Amino acid sequence: MPDVYATRADVYRYGLPRGLLANPGRLCASALATSDTFELDGHGFETDDALVFRIESGGTMPAPLVAGTTYYAIRISETVFKVAAAAAGAAINLTADGALVVVATPLPFAEVLEYYSRFVDGCLPAHAVPLGAPYPITVTALVAELTANRLLLIAGQRSESMAALELSAKAQLERGSKGIPIRDARVTSRTNLAVSTTLAVAMTASSWDPRRWGTGGLLR
Repeated sequence: MPDVYATRADVYRYGLPRGLLANPGRLCASALATSDTFELDGHGFETDDALVFRIESGGTMPAPLVAGTTYYAIRISETVFKVAAAAAGAAINLTADGALVVVATPLPFAEVLEYYSRFVDGCLPAHAVPLGAPYPITVTALVAELTANRLLLIAGQRSESMAALELSAKAQLERGSKGIPIRDARVTSRTNLAVSTTLAVAMTASSWDPRRWGTGGLLR
């Protein structure tokens, strides 16, 4: 599999402060040991979807589940589900009811990091990708910042479109079409890694400023 150009730690290093990215969740109507079920109207989970639980102040976890541990949904109906310890596993036997139990899906760090690493590849000429480690600091920071903003969007903590940020990132990467090397001082130089092909991109005055490489605030 092609390399991923940033890590989860990089997302916090370049993208956002720790603690800012809150995982959204919904309060279950019930968590019952008698049926090993959770009730949540319109939960939307399919079997084997990854889930995590936490409790609101004054609540209790249904034993033996542990807050923050990843479990896997077993869909019973649109309003009821059970959980397993592993994908395709058997339902966990709940030995005590829960109260004020919040369920959430883990934020897809790995998937979004992979997506934006391939976004970077798509902005560079074929002869230059995949990039070899250690990766240029600019590439790592771009992937981390785009990932942070995408996860904030998924978590409902930002409403702006990602289009402007992605366009700004693409403009920075395509600086190579002007003959600027892709690699930087921390990367061992390789021959002929400057971009030699012109990659066209539609840019408008409102979304691109040649002095700042975009209005999204990326690495200004």
